[in-house]
Amino acid sequence: MRLTFWGAARQVTGSMHLLETADARVLLDCGTMQGHRREANERNAHLPFEASSIDAVLLSHAHIDHCGNLPTLTKSGYRGEIIGTHATNDLTRIMLLDSAKIQEQDAEYLNKKRVPRGEQPIEPLYTRDDAEDAIRALTGRSYHFWFDVPHLRARAQFLDAGHILGSAITVLQVQDGSGTIRFGYSGDLGIKDKLILRDPEPAPPLDYLILEGTYGNRIHPPRGQAETELAQIIRDTTARGGKTIIPAFALDRTQEIVYSIHRSILNGALPPLPVFVDSPLAMDATEIYRMHPEVFDKETVAFMEKHEDPFGFRQLTYTRDVEASKAINDLDGPAVIIASNGMVEAGRILHHVKNNIENPRNTILFVGYQAENTLGRRLLDGAKRARIFGDEYTVRARIEQDQGFSAHADRIALMNWVRPIADQLKGVFVVHAEQDAADALVQGLRELGIENAVAPEYGQQINLH
Repeated sequence: MRLTFWGAARQVTGSMHLLETADARVLLDCGTMQGHRREANERNAHLPFEASSIDAVLLSHAHIDHCGNLPTLTKSGYRGEIIGTHATNDLTRIMLLDSAKIQEQDAEYLNKKRVPRGEQPIEPLYTRDDAEDAIRALTGRSYHFWFDVPHLRARAQFLDAGHILGSAITVLQVQDGSGTIRFGYSGDLGIKDKLILRDPEPAPPLDYLILEGTYGNRIHPPRGQAETELAQIIRDTTARGGKTIIPAFALDRTQEIVYSIHRSILNGALPPLPVFVDSPLAMDATEIYRMHPEVFDKETVAFMEKHEDPFGFRQLTYTRDVEASKAINDLDGPAVIIASNGMVEAGRILHHVKNNIENPRNTILFVGYQAENTLGRRLLDGAKRARIFGDEYTVRARIEQDQGFSAHADRIALMNWVRPIADQLKGVFVVHAEQDAADALVQGLRELGIENAVAPEYGQQINLH
């Protein structure tokens, strides 16, 4: 059995790992890489293998860096199933359609400038029709039930990863020769006591594990501080008469922020003020969250019994059409504007940042991880100028970060999750982490006695026995 790491190897985005046996080739995730535009576009558009040679895809969850390149896979010749949990498939459908729409719109917007200058038009990575083809391949499975993997002498099971709605730890029992190899992929592992969702399930007995390490060298602040800090930053911005612009991923992070603001208004930590969720995708995602209360934690269920809807309150407005989105920027006075994408790489958030970044009364508040070479990361690193849609803007707004909303396990949580099975593991492969974080987590795993703990490079192949 062989593993090849075709994405998220010593970097955070673009998760894509190929598992091969004598019988079949199975792809674990097929996400888009984010970062340097030219490099990302090149890698996303050209798969490193023949798509038609893949027999099955197992999908950990619906974030775009894990599912976003599925349309490229299917339009390149893949004809098999894409298997995820039912909630993951519900979310993946809207994610892929939104991704295709954004790519088509951004290409059209940029080409209005490029074509008159005689430059080559930009082509979207894929279209809505390509996304629809990928959606038709989605197949749902429930947590905890074993299922057969097409063409592979193996059975698989999804466990709750507690990261976003439907996120899964993938467990495989693969027949290899006369024996069975127990193989696991953490996907993105969540944290304990996270708002809305249940805690991640314990690691099952495994021989080999692909482990995410986004925060492998960092420790999160106490979870309870996140909501307090969010309210404080919004209050301070409001006192200056400014707007709080929050780039947030449409899945999970937007729902958490809305829920936190709702709770803060109810308990008096925030005054009632206009709050806008300017994202059709977030609206659709929120509806899917409402469809799956069976995966909510007890606290959220209790809140629903008392207040009905954690994702709706009097001051909150969801906007879907473009004209309503534009109108937000014409409003005077304080407000909170939540829009995707969370790394300020695409979507409506670019327009809101563009329109508000030069006003010192405003705050751009980051509530999620910012990958290397993204605009969000550059702003957090102190950039004085920001290029948006080809134009330069001076950064005068305050740049803030609230790290307590992370949906990823930190170093302590990752180590504690692996610790109970450390003596069984023959190898752990740390992915979905920048170099420093990956190296730090590898060292920690070796201190647990896992000698074969490595951070694979892009394209590296590892044989499993």
